Amino acid sequence: MHLISYYVQLTFILSLTVSMLTELYLHYRQLNLLLRHNGEVPSAFASIMTIENHQKAIQYSCTKLRFSVIKLITQAVWLYFLFPARGLNAFYNMISFQGSTREIVFLFMLGSLQYLLNLPFKLYSTFVIEEKFGFNKTTLRLFWVDQLKAIILSFILMTPILFLLLWIITHVKYWWIFAATFLTCVQFGLVLIYPKFIAPLFNKFYPLNDEKLSHGIQTLVQKIGFQLEEIFVMDASKRSSHGNAYFTGLGKVKRIVFFDTLMKELTTGEVLAVLAHELGHMKLNHITKSLVTSTLFTYVGFFILSSLSHFEWFFRGHFVSSQSPGMLIFLMTTALPVYLFFIPPITSYLSRKKEFEADAFAAHHTSAKDLISALIKLYRSNSSPMIHDPYFSRYYHSHPPATERIAHLESYASQTLS
Repeated sequence: MHLISYYVQLTFILSLTVSMLTELYLHYRQLNLLLRHNGEVPSAFASIMTIENHQKAIQYSCTKLRFSVIKLITQAVWLYFLFPARGLNAFYNMISFQGSTREIVFLFMLGSLQYLLNLPFKLYSTFVIEEKFGFNKTTLRLFWVDQLKAIILSFILMTPILFLLLWIITHVKYWWIFAATFLTCVQFGLVLIYPKFIAPLFNKFYPLNDEKLSHGIQTLVQKIGFQLEEIFVMDASKRSSHGNAYFTGLGKVKRIVFFDTLMKELTTGEVLAVLAHELGHMKLNHITKSLVTSTLFTYVGFFILSSLSHFEWFFRGHFVSSQSPGMLIFLMTTALPVYLFFIPPITSYLSRKKEFEADAFAAHHTSAKDLISALIKLYRSNSSPMIHDPYFSRYYHSHPPATERIAHLESYASQTLS
């Protein structure tokens, strides 16, 4: 048993080290590429982007990359402290409560420490980096109000969820089936209530009041043959000047949300093209497929965890002596992902594939040229670089690089014209 624990410990340390070094290397590649192309706009975008916009995007991205490197190293040090340095074991032994209360306090303690570790990074990102490049619109007061709301909401939601999950693990035979089912129900429940009850706690949502655009949207929705319940504009400009749009909800509470910053940037045709892209995700069942995949992984993850939970070497292999339910949950959420550092390229590939499909859907039902011009405006206003290291992009980016995405749309547009 001690030999198995020893090999698990070595495997964990090796996985954590390789994961960190891989990400640092990818950051170096991306940073080096951006700095080498700082002096000139890529030829494909020379006619639509000024050198000033290009250089701002490069500087903004380089600043974020350097900052991300510090975050990566800090997170790795934190994990080395929790596991090889046995900080996790020490935290658990500090708690004098017994039963489920001890497990809840332990999990909230670790969650609070992780929050405090991330807080300086949030502050620096918002009030130094975003401020420097002209994107931050939030105030210090609004920032802390948001943080307080998030903390209270997390406590209200997570306390009963954790109590029920711990009870299932402790008292139910074949608990992994019931735990996975319970968390799947929670996931679907949160997706349903988020648009109407959670999102409005942080932002205001207004019905679209542009008659020309509303008419265009109704025509587009009818053309596609889709039942869309709600379209809202969100006051994103209260916090940031970045523009975006997203789809949320299920069933009869599906809604499309446009950032008000986006509406100020785009023409009616461009907004319709962006909307068609989001509708494409819904029409092609991308959201449903993602939820099904997430549910499948939940069941697989809990089955693996249940199988390992009977072995002392699994816990000692992660530098802890307690085999409690709370420790099991923490190992699942924090330790097991360390071994899965090779998964992001796979999920990024699948996500980019969906984006290409949604782009093709939008180009078919609206105008490829409008979607191209909308994307260019978004890249420009968000200071997104037009060039990416291919390995960095494949590892991190859920959306295709600008060059690939626009090239696909231009190809589609030329096929349509011919």
